[in-house]
Parts: sequence; C-alpha cells; structure tokens
Amino acid sequence: MKNREVAYLQLLALLSTSNTPRGRKNLAEELKIGEGIVRTLLEGGREFGHVLIMKGGVKITEAGQTFLKDALDICGIGGIFAVEEAKDLLCGRRCVAHVVRGALGDVIKIRDSLVRLGACGALIIEKKGGKTYLPPIGEPLEKYHANLAKKLEHHIAQDTSVVITCGDTFADALTPIELMCHDALRL
Repeated sequence: MKNREVAYLQLLALLSTSNTPRGRKNLAEELKIGEGIVRTLLEGGREFGHVLIMKGGVKITEAGQTFLKDALDICGIGGIFAVEEAKDLLCGRRCVAHVVRGALGDVIKIRDSLVRLGACGALIIEKKGGKTYLPPIGEPLEKYHANLAKKLEHHIAQDTSVVITCGDTFADALTPIELMCHDALRL
C-alpha cells in the first residue's frame, strides 16, 4: 500500500495531465485507492489551494501545479506529460513520461522496480549529443518509433533521461513518482 504523500503527488500528477475535471470515483479507480482516501486527499488539497472542487469534478489549480513541480523537483523529476505514442511499444491504456535530470545508472534495475510497483512496461530513454538513445544497448529511439522520438525532442533537454511507464491505470503509469519520491522525501 502506498503512503498518502505518494498518493497525493500521484493525484496532483493525474490532474495535471488531464484536460478535463475528474470525479472522485474516477480518481479512486485510476489511483487504485479508496474513495474515502481520495476524499481526504481532496479536502487537504482544497485547504492548501492545490485543487478546485466543482460539481463536475476536480481540477488542479496554479498553486497545485507549482507545489507538484517543486515536490517532483525534489525527487529529481523535472516534469511529466502523457505520451499516447508509447502505447505502440508498451502495454496498457495510460502512458506517462517522467523527465529526469542526468543518466539513471542501472536502467534494468529501475525498470524491474517500476514493474514490481505496478507498471506493465517501462521505457528508459537518454538524450546525449542531440539524439535520444535506449540504454543500455545505445540504439537510437528513432529506429523503433520515430513519432515518439520526435515528440520527446520537444520536451527534453540535453543530458536528461525520460522514464516512460505504462499501465492500465494512472497509478501504474505514475510509478516513477512512487519509486523516486519515496526516498527523496524520506517517506
């Protein structure tokens, strides 16, 4: 069971990648937590000004976006965005890219940890010399998926990595937050 801090960050991350307001039931299903926990998280989020609760659902506020960005930055995650193109290479209905500063080290160990946390697949990409590569084999991403490589070019800077995780729910696709924030935030 994930702790509430990780669940709260994942809730804000889900809302930040969503174009429309989300209902409490949908949030509970997508985050694989109970509706009561979602209600508690949303009440806290409203008190902090991080979420706006309306009849039609919940949206993240600008203050919530800032808090999420700052919290993810502490975890070493420079940004997140949805990547529908990754479904062609990986499994699941939801795919999210997590931009990470620098190289990640043992990418096989990281991938395996993400799968153990619930992701059905993970793709780790590094950008060096203006090109995107798949470590540890060093093959260019363009060789496997030109459209995904093109989309990532606009989102990632030199000497950064991207961890794309997919799953049937956003909880599965947001596992890098759980992996990277648990230790960084000493949860």
